[in-house]
Amino acid sequence: MAVHEGLVHWVVRRQRRGSLSFDDALHAGRIGLWHALQNYDPRRGTCFSSYAVPAIAHAVWEAVAVAVTEPIPLLSPLAERAEETDLRAALHQAQVRAALDALVAQLSPRLRAVVVWHYGLAGTLPQTFAQIGQSWGVSRQRVHQLHQRALLVLAHPAHSQALRRLVDRAQRGAYQHTLARQHRVARRSRR
Repeated sequence: MAVHEGLVHWVVRRQRRGSLSFDDALHAGRIGLWHALQNYDPRRGTCFSSYAVPAIAHAVWEAVAVAVTEPIPLLSPLAERAEETDLRAALHQAQVRAALDALVAQLSPRLRAVVVWHYGLAGTLPQTFAQIGQSWGVSRQRVHQLHQRALLVLAHPAHSQALRRLVDRAQRGAYQHTLARQHRVARRSRR
C-alpha cells in the first residue's frame, strides 16, 4: 500500500470529486488500491499500475456518487480509531504478503512451485507433497526434500531480512538459529 500511495494521489488529483473532500477521495482511492492489490495477477501480462488506476478511479467515483446522494455520517473518535487500526492491519498484511512474494520469487522455478503449491500462495488450495509428487511423477519424499531445501533458502538471513523485520523475527538469536540449522543440514548432506 505504501509503495503505491503516490498512484492514489495521482488518480485523485486528476479526477472530479464533486462535493467529496480531497481526504475522503484519498481514503476511497486507498480502498480501491487495496482491492487492486488483492486481485492483481501478474501472469496476465499487465503492469500493476495499469491494473490499479481503473480500480482506484472506480472506488473514488463510487465515493463521489455516495456523497452526492446521502450525507456522510460523522464517525465517533472510537470508530475512527478502530477504522485506523483496521487500515494499519490491512497495510501490514499487504506489506508482509509483498515481502513474502518477493522472497519466494528468488527461488528456482522448481523450488518456487513446491512452496507455492504446498502453501496455496497462488490462491489455490494447498496441496500435499503426495499430490505435488503425483502431478510431477516423483515420490512424496522427493517433493519433501525440495520443500526442505526451499525453506532453508527462504530462511537464510541474506534473503529474508525484509520479511523478518515485518514479522518481528529480525533479532540476532533468530538469525543464529537459522544459520545453525543450515549448518546441520549441510553436514548431514555431506555424509
